[in-house]
Amino acid sequence: MPPKGKSSASSATRKKHARKAAAGQGVAEEPQVPKEKKPKGKDKKSKKEPRKKVYIPPVKPARVQPDPLDTLGLAQRLPPELLVVLRLLSKKDATTKRRALEDLQTAWVGRAKRGDEGEYLIHTLQETIPVWLHHLPSLFVHPSRRIRLLAVGLHASILQIPALRTQLFFQLREVVSSDQAEPILGSWCLAVHDVDRQVSSYARESWTRYVSTTDASDGKLLLDSTLLSSIWEFVQRTLLDPMGVYLYINPPQPAISTPAQSRKGSGRGTPVRKDDDASPRPKADEDEEKEQDRKARLRVGAFGATEWVLNAKFSEPEKPKVQASEGEQDGETQASAHNFLAPLANPALWSSLYHGKSPPFVDTQSFGYEQPPVRRAAWSLLQTLIQKCKGHMHALLPVLSTAVLRSAWIEPDPLVRAAMWQPLLMFLKEYPNSWTLDADSEKEDGDEDEDSENDDDDAPKAPPSKPSATASQAYTDFLQFLATGCSGSPAQGYPAVLIILSTIPTSIISASSSQPLEDIFTSFWAAVDARVLNSLDRVAASTAFLSSLLECLVLLVRRVLAVPEAEGVSLLYGSSQDHPSDVDSAVKAILREQTKRTWEELSSGRVKVEGKDAGSELAKTLANLHKLRPDLFDTAWSVIAEQIQNSTKDVIPALVPDLLKQFTTTLEQGSAPGNAATDLVKIVVQTALDQCATLLDAGEPQHDRVESLVGTLDTFGDVVFSDAEVAKGVDDLVQNQTYKILTTMPSLLLLYLKYRRDEAACLAVWHKVLEVVARHTDEIESILPVLLDAAENQSLPDYLRPQGEELHEIAGTLLTEAVSAPPNTPQVAMIRRLLTSYQPFISSSCRGNLLRGLVDAFVLHFDSVLHDEKASTNAFATPLNLLHGLVDQGTSDALQSFAASLFPYIFLFASVLPRVLPVDATQESIAKDLWGQWEANGSLDAKRSTLGVIKHIHRELLIDPLARPTPEQILHSLSASSFSAEVNVLSEIFPSRADLDGMLEALPSAPLHASLAVIDPLVPPPSQYRTSKTVPLEHDVQGFSKYARIVHGLLLHLADDRQAARENIWALHHFLSLSIYAEDLKHLPSAESPVFSRTISRLTLQSLIDKVQQLSTYLLSPTAEEQWHSSVTNALVSQGPASGLDGVGQLVVDLIARAKRHDTVRESRVLHMILRHALSTASKDDAEQWMLVARKIEKQAPHTSLVIIFSVTHYAPEPTRLDRFRNELAAGTLGLPASKANTEGLWLLRNLAASAPDPESDIVFLPQLRAVNLIKVCQQWITSDEDLEDDVQSEMTLVFASLVPILSNVPGAHWDLVFDVMENNLENASLDDSSTYVVLARTLQLFLVIEEYAATNKTLKAVWEERKSGNLTLIRDLVSRRLDNQKPSTPLSVCRELALQIVQDLPSSLLTKDTLSKMCHLVMDGSVNVQRMAYQLLQEAAKKYTEELVIEAAVDTEATMKSELPTELLDILQRSLNHEEAEEYGQGWFGYLLAWMVTFDLFTDASLKVKSGYIDQLRDLDLVGSQLLPTVFGILDLYGGMAKVFKLDIWDVDEFYLEFYAADTPLSLRLLTAHLYYRALLLVPSLIRNWLVDCRDRQLSTTVASYTSKHFSPAIIRTELGRVKDPAVAAELSGENITVKVASAVNEVTASYAIDEQSLDLTVKLPADWPLHTIEIRDSKYVGVTEDRWRAWVLGVQQILTFRSGSIVDGLSFFLKNVTSHFEGLAECAICYSVVNATDGSLPRKPCRTCKNRFHAACLFKWFASSHSSSCPLCRSEIMTGR
Repeated sequence: MPPKGKSSASSATRKKHARKAAAGQGVAEEPQVPKEKKPKGKDKKSKKEPRKKVYIPPVKPARVQPDPLDTLGLAQRLPPELLVVLRLLSKKDATTKRRALEDLQTAWVGRAKRGDEGEYLIHTLQETIPVWLHHLPSLFVHPSRRIRLLAVGLHASILQIPALRTQLFFQLREVVSSDQAEPILGSWCLAVHDVDRQVSSYARESWTRYVSTTDASDGKLLLDSTLLSSIWEFVQRTLLDPMGVYLYINPPQPAISTPAQSRKGSGRGTPVRKDDDASPRPKADEDEEKEQDRKARLRVGAFGATEWVLNAKFSEPEKPKVQASEGEQDGETQASAHNFLAPLANPALWSSLYHGKSPPFVDTQSFGYEQPPVRRAAWSLLQTLIQKCKGHMHALLPVLSTAVLRSAWIEPDPLVRAAMWQPLLMFLKEYPNSWTLDADSEKEDGDEDEDSENDDDDAPKAPPSKPSATASQAYTDFLQFLATGCSGSPAQGYPAVLIILSTIPTSIISASSSQPLEDIFTSFWAAVDARVLNSLDRVAASTAFLSSLLECLVLLVRRVLAVPEAEGVSLLYGSSQDHPSDVDSAVKAILREQTKRTWEELSSGRVKVEGKDAGSELAKTLANLHKLRPDLFDTAWSVIAEQIQNSTKDVIPALVPDLLKQFTTTLEQGSAPGNAATDLVKIVVQTALDQCATLLDAGEPQHDRVESLVGTLDTFGDVVFSDAEVAKGVDDLVQNQTYKILTTMPSLLLLYLKYRRDEAACLAVWHKVLEVVARHTDEIESILPVLLDAAENQSLPDYLRPQGEELHEIAGTLLTEAVSAPPNTPQVAMIRRLLTSYQPFISSSCRGNLLRGLVDAFVLHFDSVLHDEKASTNAFATPLNLLHGLVDQGTSDALQSFAASLFPYIFLFASVLPRVLPVDATQESIAKDLWGQWEANGSLDAKRSTLGVIKHIHRELLIDPLARPTPEQILHSLSASSFSAEVNVLSEIFPSRADLDGMLEALPSAPLHASLAVIDPLVPPPSQYRTSKTVPLEHDVQGFSKYARIVHGLLLHLADDRQAARENIWALHHFLSLSIYAEDLKHLPSAESPVFSRTISRLTLQSLIDKVQQLSTYLLSPTAEEQWHSSVTNALVSQGPASGLDGVGQLVVDLIARAKRHDTVRESRVLHMILRHALSTASKDDAEQWMLVARKIEKQAPHTSLVIIFSVTHYAPEPTRLDRFRNELAAGTLGLPASKANTEGLWLLRNLAASAPDPESDIVFLPQLRAVNLIKVCQQWITSDEDLEDDVQSEMTLVFASLVPILSNVPGAHWDLVFDVMENNLENASLDDSSTYVVLARTLQLFLVIEEYAATNKTLKAVWEERKSGNLTLIRDLVSRRLDNQKPSTPLSVCRELALQIVQDLPSSLLTKDTLSKMCHLVMDGSVNVQRMAYQLLQEAAKKYTEELVIEAAVDTEATMKSELPTELLDILQRSLNHEEAEEYGQGWFGYLLAWMVTFDLFTDASLKVKSGYIDQLRDLDLVGSQLLPTVFGILDLYGGMAKVFKLDIWDVDEFYLEFYAADTPLSLRLLTAHLYYRALLLVPSLIRNWLVDCRDRQLSTTVASYTSKHFSPAIIRTELGRVKDPAVAAELSGENITVKVASAVNEVTASYAIDEQSLDLTVKLPADWPLHTIEIRDSKYVGVTEDRWRAWVLGVQQILTFRSGSIVDGLSFFLKNVTSHFEGLAECAICYSVVNATDGSLPRKPCRTCKNRFHAACLFKWFASSHSSSCPLCRSEIMTGR
């Protein structure tokens, strides 16, 4: 403490304050803290720099303001809903506040903005304005950004409503006090400059629109001087004490102490703990930000608000001082401004500029410590002060000078530095004396300390001495700033160094050291030494450094020479007294030193600057030095010239030519600097030429030396040949050393050709160059590219041409190698460039030959690709690249002569080839680009010839079955081309009609096989047509022969062009013929087709049939016209020329006329396809005419006649002639002997069958008597001695089926004949023999007809029942027969379908245990209908199979019987199917899944023992894990993860109706698979669970588990619980003391056994993902049994449910049987401790004769097997078998 009565301030301090007061600073005095005594002596020197101590007045704590809701009585007047929302605003929880703001915005203010509820809502919200203003400050400064954003938005919405805005402004002007208005307006202004941009943007919009300092309109709030001052005070308090202001706005709630209640009977209350301070405010909402961050946020807003106030206060320009009175008024204004700005003079405020914790200029913690946003805001405020308050800054300068200069040079943050430069430079430029003020402040602080010490020690004062310059700490920081490369921001900092250095006074610089200028440059170079400039953008940083260094060098030299000599000496030597007096020599020494250092750093690369930039900067420096003083230029130039000459002795640096180039262009020619630069260039050039000659004489020249010399000569090429002697020497050098120049220094040759202006000399050298290249072919890859580069860059003279054929042979070799090489090889690149820039190297004729070879290579390979699958498209890469390069280089004219042979294939490559096979996208793009350029630039004649070639190629490709493009691809390429309108596809691409007719005539017309009559009754028996041997034909990739390929293409074309199809109706004959061939092959895929290959896809055939059907339906539509039939039949009957017929009519006439000449089965079937459509609209008269036609051609064309009769019978109204025709046929058989039965009789029977009406119609086929006679005739034929062919019996069978309805009521021997024929046919039929399929199918149809009529006819039934059983047995045996080499066959499937239809209701006597094994192969048939019906039959067979196994297992007491699946079924389950088969046929997968369905059907009604046998077999063969599950997961797409699985959300997996299965959609197969997986989970859960445990694919196992638990587990749990609830099961489980309860809500089943008043309870709980996880068994309580026995029962239940795949019913049944048996006194097995065996459900029947204990047979067997003995487990004596 200071002595009593003495002031704590020293005399120096009092003097300083007096000077400041005299200067009129206007800064309020602040209380100072007394200083402690400083140590003396040596310790004094090490004292820290003194800091100013400031006083920050604390903000007065505010009391808690009462809520206007209570004080104004608003709580009683406002709606309750609004009151609740407003109450929530005062809550501390941030979430509650946020919800309140959102509700207030949407439910109240938003509705008011929309005009809802009219004036009432506006009036209600007007009353809430005081409440809103009460909460506004705390909301605007809230820590939560979301709350601030919502509050600002709500405030803006309130202001947008005029009535609310008026009320709010009225409250601010008239109602609230100044103390209340200050935080409201202040916080609003802080929000305008909030640190969050979105909050700031919203708040600024409302502030700008509704707040003004000049406009006094009603719509705006005018900030008068009072309101503006209140904002200013609030902002300044926030800057200095943000936490105080925050607590002022959010005052802590006072703690309310409640008196402690005394206990009853005690004499005093419980003491209450009293804290000294009030309880701290809960930090629920403050926890979002730290206290330091909150201070920074508030200060950033306060700085912005300060700028706004300054802009508003000082926005008007200052008025000029004209009169004295105005001057006095201006003085008052200045005083007012000084007072207004006085708060800004607080040093603590400007500590916001300082990044450290303790600023050196004020004794407090820095406001900007660890807060870059605060520092940026402070620099922004400084800029505003300089711009707006320039005339009022003098009072602030002492504080600002120190704060700015002591903070700027040590700022570490790049963003802050970016914001700092402009205000810093403005400040230093406006107030350069700030350096002096800062230094004086430091000196005064030091004097203050010394005076204080002197006063304390009462020591005598020394006499006053002259004031001496004091070293500035700010200047020291600036030098350190330079040494660190502008603090790591050289690109931004160095451009400002010159301005900064120009503002530093000489006194500050000279006082720094004894070598001030050297210190500046040392600081500059320190950044280079420390490698600070080696940043990412090193070049830019180094360029900025060099520019700043050289500019500062000129500046300092100019300052030294311009100031008085004394100041110049002080700049050079500082305060040192011992120094030379020659300033000029010292300046030149510095100049030489810095110039040399600059060159050294540039040449070494440490200062990495581009040569041009370095030369430009040096040239500017030299020019400025010359302007300053010529001798200074000479000094610097001598250093540069000497360094350049020294550097060119060995290798000329790349920097030298660039520097000299800049010197010669920048320095003025004719001046001393320009002449000096020119002389130096000549010296360097001559040196370079001498070195070139030396290098050529050397063996292996160094690469860097060559580059340096070439760069130098290229830069100064004109100088080289300006002297004739030098030029002559260079000519001799190049001609004599051509080879060496080409191999070592080719760029020298190019420079020679570039700068040598003598054409003759250049040509002579060039010819020699070509000769050298031709001689040295082994080095061509290194020599020729350099010359090609020069030609492409146009570096060679235009007049260079070859003298002869120097490079012709080399060019040909290069092309040959390039065509077969990859596109990126050097040969390809060279030949491309050679063909493009050929003039200097080869002749035009040579180039033409090369192009011809290139085109030929492309065409030949293209043809091989179109026909050979092994040919690769990679070989096209090089030719296409070469051709494309030629066209891109503008040399496409040279390809005009090859247009007809090249561009058609280019078109094919671009349009056809990508459709055929994968083509590289780049190659395709090149081909399209080439074709596009050809279309745009080709001549008309060339285009026409090219189009002709394209048509020819397409025609050849279309008819060539070996060509890889399909007709569809060929036609699409034509239709998509730009010239499609110029191509007549029918006449120019397709063969003529005559050619196609000839091709069709050459093809066999007979059907593929006689068995097709099963499907098509018009297919005749083999005896009625001649078969020809099929000649092997060539087929295309789709499986089409030449004829099929052409007709298929024609079909595709006419399907797209319906008008052309109408005009060419003749093509319909070929379409229908091709469709017949396709139909036949589809039904018999293994047959040899004359037009298709065996490998053709079934889908392709079906697509072809569908297209023919669609087009034929369209083309046959004219047959519906009224006169069409009469026109056609008249033309056929009259036999005259057909005139007036349409295309279809003419086609029919032509077909019948052709049939008269040569009747074929194919043409008759074609006619049937036409008549089937045409006769649907025919009248009865038309039918009569068609019958007339049929009868007329009966002898000439029997097949065609039969087709017409068949068509009239089935599609047209019944004509009279048809009935007569039937009777004539029947009558004709009466007199026909058996010898003619195989010929005429066969035709009669066929015609009878063709004319038989539909059984469902009312038409009578034949009279009964005639029918009986017909059968008698047939009987005569059969019983005769003639050898009756099978075809006759087959036709008889077909006719008999039509006679059954007629004769059903007529008894007689004719039925015996019919039944005999049936049995004979069945006995002779075999599914192995396809020739019997027709008679078998007709016999089965006859069986079904008889069965149908026997059901309603007693007479027929009586006769039929005697013969039915034998026929059924034959049919059953036929179906059961398994074919060894079964091939896909529709007739076979039809026969099986008919047979299965018959045996569906097979009597139980014919259904045996072997039926399943014999018939299970039927599920793999090629017909879906057969598979479906086979499954229905196999379901019954599976029941029979399991039923017998259950009986065998029940009577098996020796445990020798094994429950196994049929071997034939296992063979199907072990098959491996592929996805290709599933995509093409689908029946294979369908049959495989049906086989698994049959397998699971075997579990139905099976005992536990039989089930266990099945499961063990499936486990041993791993059928579920290796076969079933992969199939299920593959079809349901589980391998791709849950995102790709088949969605089952809308499907029920527990049911599937097989009759609705559709083979043409994959949906049915997937749903069946899902149902199958459901059954597997239900019946064999243990096997699936084991697979899941063993699965190592984590993704798959996770997918399976998720998919199963989501879609299957609920259904399975529902099924399991439903079984327990089933009445039959409940009756089985129920008993006298037994109770079973089901809790479906929790998936639990509880079984209880009552014992007196207690019970044994066992609870089974199913997990949510059952059966993937095991069940949980809870033994609630057990009484009356031992723990071991109870455990055995529980373990048995677990074993049944977990490992035996048993159901809950099985487990509970086991448990209840054991419990019941136990309490009934039955002995349990001494091995498993159970009465009922958990495996087979048997009782312990095997006794030990010694100990009398009984065991289960299965348990004993396991005991014997494990112990390897037959002793009793208990007494160890031998067990004798038997009872």
